[in-house]
Amino acid sequence: MTKRNKVPFQVKAEAGVKETILTLSGTIQKRYWSDDKCIDAKLVRDELDSVKNDVVIRLNSLGGDAFQGVEIYNYLKDHPSHITVEVMGTAASAATFICAGADEVIMNTGTTMMIHRGSTLAWGNKKDIEATLKMLETLDESIINIYAEQTGQTTEQIETWMDGETWFTADEAVTYGFATKTKSKPAVNETDDKLTEDLMAMVNQAVAAAFGNQQITAQVVEPTPEPQKNKSLLAKLKKGE
Repeated sequence: MTKRNKVPFQVKAEAGVKETILTLSGTIQKRYWSDDKCIDAKLVRDELDSVKNDVVIRLNSLGGDAFQGVEIYNYLKDHPSHITVEVMGTAASAATFICAGADEVIMNTGTTMMIHRGSTLAWGNKKDIEATLKMLETLDESIINIYAEQTGQTTEQIETWMDGETWFTADEAVTYGFATKTKSKPAVNETDDKLTEDLMAMVNQAVAAAFGNQQITAQVVEPTPEPQKNKSLLAKLKKGE
């Protein structure tokens, strides 16, 4: 039996003519050895370093390592391509940094976002705990700066949301600047109307082109003289003809 190479299911880049689609679904965390269940900055770089066309990232992640998330954020922000992130399920915690690094963020129907303060586990003496606290304070400040730059919200408002571990609906994410727009399935009648408009436009263009190529000339038609009627013999005698 032939052994197949295992491909990470959560990362998939599809190169197209107009855009490259990269699917990211899973936990954001540095990958070690053959770990294929996590998304890290190196994996994203490997997929997108050689890409020249537009990029669409289909994202579904509850987050994970904040430092890996910030690295992905800066990589996407500096990438020469136009980056669009389309949230397919949720973008929570560190996954929101991927959204912040994009040029455009689209929220699908039913999707969510969540932001909160940095968290970790600490062990050791007083100095160890103080060092961990300082690290978390610095991390929170970095996160606030990212969100403030992305959304235009005040740092006070963002801190309030982070304190409450706030979840946003798709519409709320757009309202508060974390996303660009929402995406929903178009109604059937809207699609039909669009097709009708397109067909009418094509017909109008064809008619205009046809009339534009047709030469119309006007001919002056001389009236045909009426034939002279023969006079009767009686009439001629009366006039002495």
